[in-house]
Amino acid sequence: MLDVEAFKRIVETAAFHQLIGLKLERADVEAGIAVLRQPYNPRLSIFPEAGVYHGGVIASLIDVAGAVACGLQVGRPTPTANFRVDFLKSPAKIDLLATGKVVRAGKSVSVADVEITDDKGEVYAVGRGTFSMSAVFKAIEGGGEHAKR
Repeated sequence: MLDVEAFKRIVETAAFHQLIGLKLERADVEAGIAVLRQPYNPRLSIFPEAGVYHGGVIASLIDVAGAVACGLQVGRPTPTANFRVDFLKSPAKIDLLATGKVVRAGKSVSVADVEITDDKGEVYAVGRGTFSMSAVFKAIEGGGEHAKR
């Protein structure tokens, strides 16, 4: 069973997460909450001079925050079955926080809601994801090497 530190290593060593700079900032297993930080990087913008994030980055934050929140409940990564995003405002030139909270922990599927905010709490997007509690990531089965380091 993986703990918060193991999830932190998995999140922060995944190639895509390294590319965008994603970090697991904090988690509360009992409350079913995971908070990830996306540092601002103009390379993640549609137009770097405007600094507006590409929607795919925001969708990725929702996907990962929900998966981590659900995964912490069972102590292993949980693959995404489905998720949706509602874009509310365009964040520009700021760090983003993705706060995932488990709203239903089931045996086969769990559900998490995610808010994308800035450090002041302004909400830019919301999402909901369903995550498989029975499927296993072959690449990180049993915690994988990334989790064990």
